[in-house]
Amino acid sequence: MSYYRDPVLCEALHALRPQLMEGLSEYALIKLLQQPPWCVFENVDLADSLVMFRCHFVLFNALYTLSDAWREQGIGELHIHTLKIRLLPATHSQAGITESDSLKAYYLNWDNFTTTTSSDVDALLNDFWQRITTGNPAEGDVQEARQALGFDTQEQLSAPVIKKRYRQLLQRHHPDKGGSTEVTQKISHAYRVLCNTLS
Repeated sequence: MSYYRDPVLCEALHALRPQLMEGLSEYALIKLLQQPPWCVFENVDLADSLVMFRCHFVLFNALYTLSDAWREQGIGELHIHTLKIRLLPATHSQAGITESDSLKAYYLNWDNFTTTTSSDVDALLNDFWQRITTGNPAEGDVQEARQALGFDTQEQLSAPVIKKRYRQLLQRHHPDKGGSTEVTQKISHAYRVLCNTLS
């Protein structure tokens, strides 16, 4: 098991403990870390799936490393999830806990960072969306998704065509480039719907 140590990231997470006690999403935490004085993950292109994965991996590696230290020091119990990262108060029952957690083991193994490719990340994302999307989308949703991505109603679609259009639109409308979060969410939803029609 190997570890990555970014002293600035660790200092930032220590300083952000009050926000972690309130709980925040991974995205919100990354946004805080990108701001001065930390400037961690500055100028990273989160629209690039491999870059996004590496950013996510570095953050979770640091969080899982800190979770052990904070538990041992009695600071608290760090619950780590992409939707909510929260530092809960320490309890006597938590002292000395040694977690057997497959996700923790994954993020603490630096080989998983260095060996993961863009294709691996795309496969992981596709598998994730296939698992959470059940059934065929309604025809109205499909037509709305086609319109959102700029496809004609009768245009023949394939996975590479949909993916290429999705990435182009995401690059154009990404909030980091002056775009709108609402628009990027709509684009991502349309991408999921159209991908689901191909399965």
